[in-house]
Amino acid sequence: MSSDRVAIFIDFENLVYGVENNDPSATGEPPLDVDIDRIVAFARDQGRLTLARAYADWRNSSVRQHQPQLYAQGIETVHVFGRRHDYEVKNAVDVALAVDAVRSLFEREYDIFILISGDRDFLPLLRAVREHGRQIIGVSVRESASRDLPNLCDRFVYYRDLLSIGRAARGERATTTGGDIASFKAQLRQLLADEVPRGGVLGATLKPMIRNRIDPGFDELQYGYTKFSRLLESMPDIARVTYTDSEHGGDIRVFPVDGGDALTSSPGLEPRPSAAASETSSSRPDPIISRPSGAWEPTPEAFLTRARARLARTGLHLDRAPRDDMMAAIYGALPTGDEYRSQTELLTALDGQQSPAGHELEHSTLRRYLWALYQSWVFDIDPPDRNKDHLERGLQLKPEYRDLDAVTLRLEQSLLYKVYELLPDELDDKIARIRDLFETDEPRAATLLERVEAYRREQQQRRTSR
Repeated sequence: MSSDRVAIFIDFENLVYGVENNDPSATGEPPLDVDIDRIVAFARDQGRLTLARAYADWRNSSVRQHQPQLYAQGIETVHVFGRRHDYEVKNAVDVALAVDAVRSLFEREYDIFILISGDRDFLPLLRAVREHGRQIIGVSVRESASRDLPNLCDRFVYYRDLLSIGRAARGERATTTGGDIASFKAQLRQLLADEVPRGGVLGATLKPMIRNRIDPGFDELQYGYTKFSRLLESMPDIARVTYTDSEHGGDIRVFPVDGGDALTSSPGLEPRPSAAASETSSSRPDPIISRPSGAWEPTPEAFLTRARARLARTGLHLDRAPRDDMMAAIYGALPTGDEYRSQTELLTALDGQQSPAGHELEHSTLRRYLWALYQSWVFDIDPPDRNKDHLERGLQLKPEYRDLDAVTLRLEQSLLYKVYELLPDELDDKIARIRDLFETDEPRAATLLERVEAYRREQQQRRTSR
């Protein structure tokens, strides 16, 4: 076991909420449960556990039932009172956890900070932990994980993949349901071809590249492996691996399969033959327009299952009616004239209000929609605010998005972009899949497809012109 000292902080409300609201029927995966033993075992695998706390309003029966197991594992339960909102404590847990965590930076010595939560509110906390030189490990249920959290973590593990370690330790077969292995292999092949020189790249460099280019939440546990090197070794048609000397800390060096004689300088390792080694760059599909070679067959049912599972990470509604309801509520508060309003002001104005369909607007859901719109470039930013945090920047809708249908179409375009490579090759089939995914008609589906493919062509042209 490592001698590193470990501190673990659990946003227990967030964990239980993510587990209870996980829908295994959407992906065919087994249901999740709250496994305190596995969480603690994972923390102890990282080093010596010196601090462990779980934060919640323990009056809630859904979290209170887990207290005996927490006590048995020596985890301190911190009770937090807060304003009640649909059986959740709004912000109070986040604040209490963040204050204790920052205080611990000065009062206790530890090397690894583990945060179990998918809440984006913890980004400032993670920045503070990073500034103090601690290693950060994030853990979250995939469907409730903010897309931004992995970017500030040295390692980010999805909760389902964490549970798979426990199954493997008990001698059960490790599963790979957390990741689309065929899609990942196709994208990794392209990444190695585009970015890795003939001399290869260290594993410590390749993993951040994967997180930047393929999946911000990438971890080898998604595919049933406890070590990055073992995952790569399982793909001899994609990558070849050598082990470095002590000069690089015993790291691995990774080469594309068509890397020529780059491996000859590595003693003690025979190059692995690969059927893919004879591929030429001209035979590879267009990475912008075509689906990766060797990918799964996108039947209507398979496409909907995988596309919805991927889009669930955004935290937006996947069904059209509630999504349109949220968009109508948000659009009504967005400035369309000369006025600017920040995301913080919009959240304050909308939080707890009623949507057009009569549903109460919840803070975290509103935040996810506003962030998705912000990333979709529908706003102009008030020039004096450009150096502020993005939540505090004054925003107004660009002229071309100053009606509800236009801004909704732009949001759907962003969502389609995230699942584009899952589409089939035939045009009519593409339109049919988009129509079903967004519950829309064929003309709108065709418009979405045209916009996404035009944007992808622009991106490809920019890359080739560099």
